[in-house]
Amino acid sequence: MQDRTRNMNYPINRPIPAKTEFLVSCYNTPSERARRLFYVVIRAGHLLSAPDYRVERDHLPGHDFLLCLSGSGFVLTGNRRFKVDAGEMAWISGHHPHAHWADPADPWELLWLRIDGRAMEETCNILSVPRLPVFSGIPIGSLRKEFLRILKLMNLRPLALDAMLNAAVAEILALLCENRQAEPLDSFGVFPEESADVREALTKMALYPDRPWRVAALARMCRLSEPHFYRKFKQATGSTPIDWLRRERINHARRRLLESGDPIKQISEQVGYNDPFFFSRDFKRYTGVAPKNYRNQHMREI
Repeated sequence: MQDRTRNMNYPINRPIPAKTEFLVSCYNTPSERARRLFYVVIRAGHLLSAPDYRVERDHLPGHDFLLCLSGSGFVLTGNRRFKVDAGEMAWISGHHPHAHWADPADPWELLWLRIDGRAMEETCNILSVPRLPVFSGIPIGSLRKEFLRILKLMNLRPLALDAMLNAAVAEILALLCENRQAEPLDSFGVFPEESADVREALTKMALYPDRPWRVAALARMCRLSEPHFYRKFKQATGSTPIDWLRRERINHARRRLLESGDPIKQISEQVGYNDPFFFSRDFKRYTGVAPKNYRNQHMREI
């Protein structure tokens, strides 16, 4: 590690370098026991990107968290591009092809983590990260503090390193959960850029998944013909409007199953299903397990 990492109070604004500078780069090899018990941090760092900074991967072990301190950049996941501005964080699942790169006109400065371990993929899905990978409106000071705490721990390497890293990651996830609950999943600035023509429909369906939405009504809302709306919607999301709505309803149901003790029949009604049979069928289709088993599995993990 370079000597400058001893002082973790980094300035946020720096000159744009001609070549990307890796100010800090930390590695960790957690044991299998730690992976079973904790959220584990595999890598972490701090970089100041050059205009040509770009990373492309087919897959990687774990999930990357990119906290943009200044400048801006982009992430590509699920064949959709999302802008990441200063004060925002992108969550990239390593289980799918992805890329991220700096805005050449204003290259970003990043704090970043690679996290793996218990329930990360589950948490990723619960927070709708595959659809909304960028977190806006987060308390940047609190989030930055936890990122820097992790870098400091990985530098000092105390005996209880993995347990202490787990605590810091849990704080980060709590901030992200709070953000997604405080900001309903309309997230105007987080929908892909290609969704402008259908954004009003996406927003309304995300806010009110329990309503009996129809393609004709959604098309009128967006001032498009039904065929044009259908084509634009699929281009922006990769899904048909009905399939997207079903997935959104199941995402809401996942949260209700884990956050409440409401009966499954009541939750199915809360997310727009009049028949519990069809709710259970769709839930198992998208998650691989029945609603009751999903709730029980999570309770065992806790």
